[in-house]
Amino acid sequence: MKRKINQSANFFTSYVAGAAALFFALAIAVNSAMAGDAKTYPGSMGVKYSGGNPSYSSSMMGNPNTSYMYVDLPAINDSMSESVNNAWVGVLDRHYSQNVRCSFNSVYWNNTHDTIYGWWGGNKYSDGSSNDRQVLSWGRVGGSGDTVHHYFSCRVPATYNGNRSYIISYHVNED
Repeated sequence: MKRKINQSANFFTSYVAGAAALFFALAIAVNSAMAGDAKTYPGSMGVKYSGGNPSYSSSMMGNPNTSYMYVDLPAINDSMSESVNNAWVGVLDRHYSQNVRCSFNSVYWNNTHDTIYGWWGGNKYSDGSSNDRQVLSWGRVGGSGDTVHHYFSCRVPATYNGNRSYIISYHVNED
């Protein structure tokens, strides 16, 4: 015996299933957007502001010079209402007596006082010479809004005995 298929019931079932799938996809997207916004950048995005010119290898920034090299590592702040929840810089320190030093900073220009104001996350240092990646970490750093920008400022040791020190990568997680 043949049964007649109710096409309107099938359409309704398909419509409800499609709407439910869309609802769940949107719920996941909204939940993800509300979670932290983390980004990891290659060391090569750094900008040297003092010392000799850097070298680049596998998107890392190294110091081939005989003295310290100073670099700033810019971080994108695309969540204007949130501060930075945590941050780190991955380094390779190959100098026997000089350490990598970095600070994490949030700053803004104040027109009224014609100066920069900000929050400095304090200096972090590598833990001696090694061929292993070391991570310099910070917790919450203040400052948010469209006038605030974030960056790391690092001092990279000189080349020692043919071995270069590097900024491997860095990471910022907004709330």
